[in-house]
Amino acid sequence: MATRNLPPLSTLKVFESAARLRSFKGAAEELSLTQSAISHQIASLERYLGTPLFRRLPGRVELSEKGELYFPVIQDALDRVALTTDLIRERETLSSLTVQVYVTVAVRWLIPRLQAFKEASPDIAVSLDASLLDWDFNPARADVAIIYTRTPDRPNVTYTLLRRERLVAVCSKEIAKAITSPEELRHFPFLAITGCGEDSSIWTESIGLPGLVQKSAPHFDSYLLAIEAAINGQGVAVVPEFLVEADLRDGRLAIPVHADVMQPGAWYLAHQQSRGHERPISKFRSWVLSQ
Repeated sequence: MATRNLPPLSTLKVFESAARLRSFKGAAEELSLTQSAISHQIASLERYLGTPLFRRLPGRVELSEKGELYFPVIQDALDRVALTTDLIRERETLSSLTVQVYVTVAVRWLIPRLQAFKEASPDIAVSLDASLLDWDFNPARADVAIIYTRTPDRPNVTYTLLRRERLVAVCSKEIAKAITSPEELRHFPFLAITGCGEDSSIWTESIGLPGLVQKSAPHFDSYLLAIEAAINGQGVAVVPEFLVEADLRDGRLAIPVHADVMQPGAWYLAHQQSRGHERPISKFRSWVLSQ
């Protein structure tokens, strides 16, 4: 068999990313390299081939005629290698999946349902990376993330819409019994939640009581703590409905005043575009959508 004349495989991976994204900067972000490293790898490949693959233009790059010819071949070859590698690894090893998730969503929504996913996909070991803080998807820490955002537009990230959510005001049953009209909400503290102040403002404006939320309200750093405080009679919390469905059903919380108002953003499953074909990610995405 004749010896294969191949350039360094690392340069092909860099070329495929830069050609697909039409951007050295985008390739650097996708591959976690510096833009300088991307330029050096592309230049090395061009020297090996003896021809330019890109036209360097002000603020952007375009594939040359030879680059347009080379790109689909390299992309198909790398896709085949990746797909076959995944198939072999799935057969030989236990797949793992790290899910980045807000701690409130983990405790109140995901964990109670997670056993069903484990039973449906026993070969996928799931780990949770939970945080109290407001963050965006971090592909260096997790394979997928369940996030809330108003701007699902980060480069190289796929956002799958999970749900748009209604906001509800909740409190203990004792407080709810004492509230017979929206005006009587003024007699009870609203529980402030770090990073979620707009929820309460949007909700109170929707019932015609702007400015109802007190500046001196008790403060909590997560929905989780505010919901627990509401259960224990410490005030009224405005939260996404799906986080308190079980509490409302079981009578631990009540809705004192009904309002039809939605969160301005939405809840998404996020993952890197280049990894959407991976079996653990696709299985988890399908399962979450089914929920």
